[in-house]
Amino acid sequence: MAFVAVNVEQAEDWNGASGREFIEQRERHERVLGRLRTRLLAATAVQDGEYVLDVGCGCGETTILAARAAGSGHVLGADFSRIQVAEARRLAAAAGVANARFEVADVQVHRFGAGVFDVVLSSFGVMFFDDPAAAFANLRKALRRGGRLAFVCWRTRAENPVFTTGFAEEAAVLGLREMPGPGAAFSLADTGRVGALLSGAGFGGIEFAKADEPMLIGRDVDDVLEYERASPSATEILAALSPAQAGELTRHLRDRLAGYASPAGVTMPGAAWLVTAQAV
Repeated sequence: MAFVAVNVEQAEDWNGASGREFIEQRERHERVLGRLRTRLLAATAVQDGEYVLDVGCGCGETTILAARAAGSGHVLGADFSRIQVAEARRLAAAAGVANARFEVADVQVHRFGAGVFDVVLSSFGVMFFDDPAAAFANLRKALRRGGRLAFVCWRTRAENPVFTTGFAEEAAVLGLREMPGPGAAFSLADTGRVGALLSGAGFGGIEFAKADEPMLIGRDVDDVLEYERASPSATEILAALSPAQAGELTRHLRDRLAGYASPAGVTMPGAAWLVTAQAV
């Protein structure tokens, strides 16, 4: 089936700069999100023989873990980033995981078939839908009656300093640019909205649990600064500044990061919702 993406802007981004950055920084992101991913998999409780869909699978780390839990079952990882799906296939082959498959797909509109999955899960992959009501309805259709939905999504930007401690935010503080908006990553922070979306799509037993876990961003301040400096947004910002402005901006960010540093590394609190529901 030909790949169709209704959310063209997000598809372009995740097949471009954002997708490449995630592949390059995959191991770091594993350390950042590992505890939250563990919480998700524990809540999902994938059983031997089950068929599972991993939404927004990225480089496939969650898919591979779910496939190991599924045993004689099967897991499909779906993402509209071709470059990340290629990396996921490589990692699964290297890990010897034969019951995981990956597909380039926009799950909002992809035809999975009715009732083919026992479980739908997602590690921070459901916040980017162009039409979340249509997307969750499509996921409900793909689940058998009584099938389980579980995902983690970010709570508010203010609760997650990893999103407010960077070159873009510090540049805004110094008056060098406007403060960035909240972005699609926080589109599901409102539990009232999410509950209505899921109920309207045909889910019941909807529960929200706060998932608060420390996130190891880097081994020290210099490591995190290098990571932040290489991001697409930072590259754009720094290129537009004079050397003096760039130096001042870097000093300000260094001071902010120092507040999260310890001998164990630079660690920031992470605040997510762990959402679970059943197909009714």
